Amino acid sequence: MAPGDWPMPSASRWSVAQSECSAGGKRNLAFWIGTSVNKLSSARQYHAATFQERGVAVPFTTPLLGGTRARPVSSQRVELIVRNPSGGSGVYVMPWSGITSLYRPTLHDKVLNARIAALGRISPASIRRVARSVAEEGLAGEQAMAAAQTSAVTDASDRKATNHQLLVALIRQVNVVPDMSAAGFAPGTVDLDTRARQTIVWLAPRLGQSLTWAFTALDEIGAALAGVGVVPVTEEGRIPRLIAMLSQTKEEIGLWCGGQRNEDRLAGAHLVCSVAELTLGLTEPALTAARNLTLDMVGLLRSWAVDWQSVIRLATLPEWLLDGWEQICLIWNHARDDASRCVALAEIIEHLPILPKEVRVGGDSLSNLENLFLSRRPIGLNEDWRTGAAVFDLIDRNERFRAMAA
Repeated sequence: MAPGDWPMPSASRWSVAQSECSAGGKRNLAFWIGTSVNKLSSARQYHAATFQERGVAVPFTTPLLGGTRARPVSSQRVELIVRNPSGGSGVYVMPWSGITSLYRPTLHDKVLNARIAALGRISPASIRRVARSVAEEGLAGEQAMAAAQTSAVTDASDRKATNHQLLVALIRQVNVVPDMSAAGFAPGTVDLDTRARQTIVWLAPRLGQSLTWAFTALDEIGAALAGVGVVPVTEEGRIPRLIAMLSQTKEEIGLWCGGQRNEDRLAGAHLVCSVAELTLGLTEPALTAARNLTLDMVGLLRSWAVDWQSVIRLATLPEWLLDGWEQICLIWNHARDDASRCVALAEIIEHLPILPKEVRVGGDSLSNLENLFLSRRPIGLNEDWRTGAAVFDLIDRNERFRAMAA
């Protein structure tokens, strides 16, 4: 199943999506959907089937809402997946009204949630755009506001560069006027604009489309590929930057792990590195496949005319795979000494994105890897950050993360 085929999850006002048994053998938490718990079978570990069911990571600044994901339940409703507020295992699925009855969200989070609820489609890109718009208003501090403005400029630059590369690729592959030099294909030059128009005027009727459709299609394809770039290119685009960030973080956690003797810490670090390695192993070929779309621009435009959603799925798969990892990298990079890294590792374990079952590795689904993802257990600490003793420090830290987000 492809990301565009994700089914909408069933709605429930309150539910615990995943539960474990306590040491005494009694059930710690159970699903509650308006009927008696006694009528329900024993709770089982929850593993999302699709990316859409897993939801999209939301950069809330309220500490207890760290790792929260949003997913649509209808065209006009969004539900949030939050960690067990008691600190135990499992997650809760609830609407925003349920959030406000259990937590005290910041103004930033209230505004962010309201804008997410108004989105027509929930995706990593749409959540990122909304989060940036909230940060641009200064609701996460001045540093985040300045960073959001810079990020908007970077995104615009990436999209402009991608549009240019698409036009150059189309001109060279179609080669309508072979006697004209390609040396002048700089962005915004008369030669590029002339050749592009000549090429599209020649190509559009052969695709059975109008000039307006062709220009619009190229612009929309450029928007979809802006994060991954176009072949042949250097490591440009947001996705390659995130891959580099995750690779570096994985290496640093691995090196730190080498100096540890505590079994819980070793197990936690190994789990994070294993999932990061698997994610990178899936993302890099997905990135290559997305970029390779531009090796046949005519075929790409034909595919867009027939089924543009399939092109979008392929182009955005790397971003879905990496969703949630940027926050993990920022948490680890913020920790500078051994004690703070132990705390960071415990927090990362709770943020760790579980790859959905629809992901396939070597032709096999991830169903046989459930033990790797669902065997997470908390790492004991002398002080639990959930106590709220340093809640304002954590809010300040999370706001600084908003300033460092790509």
